Amino acid sequence: MPISSVARPIGTPLDNEVDTGRQSTLDAIAVGICGTDAEGSITFCNEELLRITGYTREEMVGQNAHDLLHHRREDGTEQSREQCAVHRALMRGAPVQVERGLLWRKDGTFIRVEYCGRPLDLPEGRTRYVATIKDISEIEIAREALRRSEEQYRRILESMPDVAWTSDMHGRTRYVSPKVRALLGFTNQEIYSGGTHLWLNQIHPEDFGRVAQKYMALFEHQLAFDEEYRIRRKDGTWIWVHDRATRTHNSDGVVCADGFMSDITQRKEAEADLRSKTAFLEAQANSTIDGLLVVDGNGKRLMANERFAELLQMPPELIDDPDDRRSLRYAVTVIKDGEAFLEKVNYLYRHPTETSRDEIEMKSGRILDRYSAPVVDKNGMYYGRIWTFRDITEQKENQERLQQLSLAIEQSPVSVVITNPKGKISYVNRKFTECTGYSSEEVIGKNPRILNAGQCAPDLYRSLWQAITSGNVWHGEFCNKRKSGEIFWESSTITPMRGPKGEITHFLAVKEDITEKRALESQLRHAQKMEGIGQLAAGIAHEINTPTQFVMDNLTFLRDSWASLQSLLEEYRTAIGQLPEGFRADVVAHFKEVEEKVDLEFVRAEVPRAIEQSLDGSRRVAKIVRAMKEFSHPDSAEKTATDLNRAIESTITVARNEWKYVSEVVKEFDDRLPAVVCYPGDINQVVLNLIVNAAHAIKEKVKEGEKGCITVRTRMSGEFAEISISDTGSGIPEAIRGRVFEPFFTTKEVGKGTGQGLSLAYTVVVKKHGGNIWFETESGKGTTFFLTLPVTVAAAAKGGA
Repeated sequence: MPISSVARPIGTPLDNEVDTGRQSTLDAIAVGICGTDAEGSITFCNEELLRITGYTREEMVGQNAHDLLHHRREDGTEQSREQCAVHRALMRGAPVQVERGLLWRKDGTFIRVEYCGRPLDLPEGRTRYVATIKDISEIEIAREALRRSEEQYRRILESMPDVAWTSDMHGRTRYVSPKVRALLGFTNQEIYSGGTHLWLNQIHPEDFGRVAQKYMALFEHQLAFDEEYRIRRKDGTWIWVHDRATRTHNSDGVVCADGFMSDITQRKEAEADLRSKTAFLEAQANSTIDGLLVVDGNGKRLMANERFAELLQMPPELIDDPDDRRSLRYAVTVIKDGEAFLEKVNYLYRHPTETSRDEIEMKSGRILDRYSAPVVDKNGMYYGRIWTFRDITEQKENQERLQQLSLAIEQSPVSVVITNPKGKISYVNRKFTECTGYSSEEVIGKNPRILNAGQCAPDLYRSLWQAITSGNVWHGEFCNKRKSGEIFWESSTITPMRGPKGEITHFLAVKEDITEKRALESQLRHAQKMEGIGQLAAGIAHEINTPTQFVMDNLTFLRDSWASLQSLLEEYRTAIGQLPEGFRADVVAHFKEVEEKVDLEFVRAEVPRAIEQSLDGSRRVAKIVRAMKEFSHPDSAEKTATDLNRAIESTITVARNEWKYVSEVVKEFDDRLPAVVCYPGDINQVVLNLIVNAAHAIKEKVKEGEKGCITVRTRMSGEFAEISISDTGSGIPEAIRGRVFEPFFTTKEVGKGTGQGLSLAYTVVVKKHGGNIWFETESGKGTTFFLTLPVTVAAAAKGGA
């Protein structure tokens, strides 16, 4: 029945059942007491009941005892009054005893209680039933703990590998756990029935005296018995056991001891093995070049080798001291930064799982590499720490020298390449990447043939490889190709690098970009050749000039004389016409015959024309000779003021044979162009190269019998004199426009071009004169090259044009 269904309000007294004196007596009782009427409503209660239920007296008195205190089962389900044994006994007026009942408290929890109820047969009052309620929750807890303890003890004895035993001072076994059979091969009954002799006789003779003495000391002097000894199993094999007992006790008037026996055979064998390995380890530790220090989890020294003491200059007495603190204090005095050293040690002891590596500088100047690592098993158990110390003074010095060498190689002005014996690149320096355009990542592992431009004969590479693989140094030059496709030349020295046994381990190539050097050499050779040609041409011009002058003078004389002869001939003809008739006819006939024979009329008409043509040819020869003399005029060591128009005019004349069959030349010279301070021979050569290139470009385009046009212009452009040379050729292909000024780059057939013309032009105009050179081109229509030269006041230069 729900509590809310009780008719009487909570705290309403049923009657004055208990006076004050009796209530005090009830409150002094240590068990809960309450009374109920015939319907089961509580008429009184004491303080203990209120304490164990959590209700106040007002909340309890007047309420139905079942509905208030035991209306639910242990699982929380409702329990009706009819199902409640206490309520049923009350209704019947019968006594009731419940040893482990439930009592529900105000907070919704329950406790175990012992109920005892008795009916009352009183003439007065409404109380018809009295019950005592004893809180047995602590007893229940103690019982459960005892039960669990006994169960746990039983499980431990059954599961533990040790044998538990109880024996008296004479060695008679009163109890032995079942594990004895697994340990010794004897059953419990065999042990019990064997008396003292079974156990004593199984002890190894060498251990028997010591074990018996210690066992008696346990009983006579209460000294703990803790011994390791050998004992023989039932099958005759010997095993090691660890036997121990701490004190004695009286059992039924007999003094006994309780102990445990463990099989330690494997441990003993492991210890023996460990001792052997330790001996080898100590020998190995003392033979290493590293100083070794091993400490346990508490920082206690377990081992330190001789090298450790040597490196830290430690006195022998400190090496033998297991307390590592004294050694640390000493180390601080010989280390340059002792405080930092000690701080690091203490940090690692506070952080046992961390590893550390650093360098220590001794006051003596030596440098030690210090490494420390924890000793941890696979389960994460920390056992201590190992410290290693290595003298790296020489290594640091070598590293410094190596670093200097590395910096020197890396910052070298020449390319350095190292390959393995198979020719795979393993290192390149910065100059290599600058020169080739490849990054080190792009070439590492590659063969240097990635640079091969395909312009060197295969025999060159075969002889190279044969030389270096034979252990010889090779010197030579390569024509290579940059990542951009640009061609360049290198001078290379390749040296085999040998290992300690003399074997070739690597090849070292030291290479220098000689592109510009070769270009300058080529230009120098060309200049020397041109100078020779110029000197020859000047000499020839000088030699031709004199006879040419003779010829012109003689032709002039002949022309003038022929006119006189013509007059004389007319006079002769007039005179013959005036002779007498008879005489004249014969003379006239004779002279007429002679005139017809020598074709006098033809000679009279053609000789003047031949003389004029010869004079014109002689004048042209003289002009060419003058142009050759001006073009081939050797440069002085310094710039001279030059009339560019006159110089270009001479160059056009010299180049006539290159263009006269394929092109006309149009000259648009600025007559106001001032003299330009320059090297005239170099400028003449540049203009000659550009005119020849223009003629070749037109020749490739025009058909036989057709002609193109080359236009040469000069003009002022700000502070610069500008020369432009245009052709009506096919233009420069877009794919090669960026390379036309590269040394050795040519689009002409092999043997018809050196690839130096435009490179020379760039060098002369830009580098020697501070000018500029560029071009404009249109496919199918032609190209115009522009070059500008700074105009310098002629008076500032030495010499003239």
